[in-house]
Amino acid sequence: MAPNPFDALAGHRYVRLSTVRKNGEAVPTPVWFARVGENLYVVTGGNTGKAKRIRNNPGVALAPSDFRGRPKGHDLRAVARLTEERKGGAADRALRSKYGWQYRAFELVERLLGSADQLVFLELSPPEERGD
Repeated sequence: MAPNPFDALAGHRYVRLSTVRKNGEAVPTPVWFARVGENLYVVTGGNTGKAKRIRNNPGVALAPSDFRGRPKGHDLRAVARLTEERKGGAADRALRSKYGWQYRAFELVERLLGSADQLVFLELSPPEERGD
């Protein structure tokens, strides 16, 4: 079995998630992420640009980055999808565990803005052509 390409992200707090517009232009965004098993998870608003772009094209690129999205390593390919997972699920627990008080502050802000119900979890999987 080939190693998981996401192993290269161990120890990083941010990844630059690059989604693709319909015209082929990449749109990089720094995001928090947490790994659960073989996959990575990201939380975002259901109506954000990245969620809309993933609905149209699930192929994304990831790179370890700083909080501004400046890459700290090479791009990794991944396949993204919006999950049906909600608060309290494995992705939410993993993100809460990894980011602690920062994640709780994010949740508070989302509740105050009235957008907590619109949050979705993105699942990022290694591409199938890993050579398994």
